[in-house]
Amino acid sequence: MARPALSAARTTDILDLFAAFPGRAFTMSEIMKATGVNVASCHAILGVLAQRGYLSRDDADKSYVLGPALLCVGEAARLTQTLVARAQQAAERLFDELQVPVLLSTTAGDDLLALSSFSLPGGPDTRLRAGQRVPLIPPVGAHFIAWASEPEIEEWLGRAEPHTEDHKETLRSTLALVRRRGFQVTSRVSGNAEFSALMAQMALGQPPLDYRLQAAHVLADDSWALAQPETIEPGESYDISLIAAPIFDRAGQARLSLGLGGFPGLVDGQRILDLAKTLLDTCLRVMREERAR
Repeated sequence: MARPALSAARTTDILDLFAAFPGRAFTMSEIMKATGVNVASCHAILGVLAQRGYLSRDDADKSYVLGPALLCVGEAARLTQTLVARAQQAAERLFDELQVPVLLSTTAGDDLLALSSFSLPGGPDTRLRAGQRVPLIPPVGAHFIAWASEPEIEEWLGRAEPHTEDHKETLRSTLALVRRRGFQVTSRVSGNAEFSALMAQMALGQPPLDYRLQAAHVLADDSWALAQPETIEPGESYDISLIAAPIFDRAGQARLSLGLGGFPGLVDGQRILDLAKTLLDTCLRVMREERAR
């Protein structure tokens, strides 16, 4: 892979920041703090983006917001990314039907990126909002990586902490269980208090500006594990946080994921199986519609 141009990476970091905080204006100093872009580069990039209409600058308080040119980019993307558009419609229908928070996500480079999130105001949520990113550090993204090529799996495993063969084998067993089921069921674990607090802030739309760096630090340092029930019995109850299934593109790549989350308490095993079937049926319908177009 070609080495990315530093200026391009800095520009996308700035645009990612605005996408993760919809409706919010940022001063240049806030942008620099959140992205780590130095003052000279930041000033130059912001000038070009504002000149081309990708950002708008308020001369009174010297802050920036997303500009009108991005509306054209978004519309063009919607027309081009037909699989994403179908999946977004399906996610909204799924939420209307189940009244369970629904998250549509994808992978973007080394991140998991939330594309759409549906939940009731003031009710349970999926923790991620559209535009927010979480680093693809194991076990994050297992429901994508489970169907990846061996080199991609190895690259993902290489980001895991600790770097031990036992830990890698545990993660491989996790991926195998996801593949056998066709979906991922994540048990709720106490986890790290710092990461839990960060996720809560993200769900409320109030994460710190450098939330991606904080998330990467916590995930890398605390040896997170993905807990899944080995079996799901209809008569048992389970404390789960997520049910997720992939949507494959025409090339057979797990490109998108639909997830159900925000479960406030124990969930009956039969309810989990029913939700998983509805989720899988929805993913299959999206893929069939895309292939039929």
